[in-house]
Amino acid sequence: MADDFSVKEILSICIDWSTTSTSRSTLNQFVKAIDGGRVADDERRREKRRPVVLDIIAVPLDEDRHPCGEPFLALSRNISRGGIALLHTEKITAPYLLLRIETSRHQVIQTVLKVVRTRSFYQFTEISGRFEVKGEKKRSSKRKTLAAAR
Repeated sequence: MADDFSVKEILSICIDWSTTSTSRSTLNQFVKAIDGGRVADDERRREKRRPVVLDIIAVPLDEDRHPCGEPFLALSRNISRGGIALLHTEKITAPYLLLRIETSRHQVIQTVLKVVRTRSFYQFTEISGRFEVKGEKKRSSKRKTLAAAR
């Protein structure tokens, strides 16, 4: 009889550790493909959020972007080119998450999420964050530069 695998072991197998970040253009194409380019008209944010429910494999990462916890399965609430909101059954404390997102059409993207906020959402924890894209400078340093110039 075959060996039994735990859910966490199976989730770990799905992660491609050789590509933990993605480019902005790849991320933009992925988000656009999720809903066929439809955009909500009442959005006031810089990046348009699209409501979408997808199963997402997440791996907690520490400040140095090394795994610091067990992989878990989360559901997305919404996504934009800048970030994503997830729902999970437990609270997380990791500053980053490695996400593997797959659409119903089997398009896959793997990217790092900087956790910006967590809050209770009914019986779940909502995890909101922004995508960390390779080749882009951190927003916080840009904000500090702008604030210093004023």
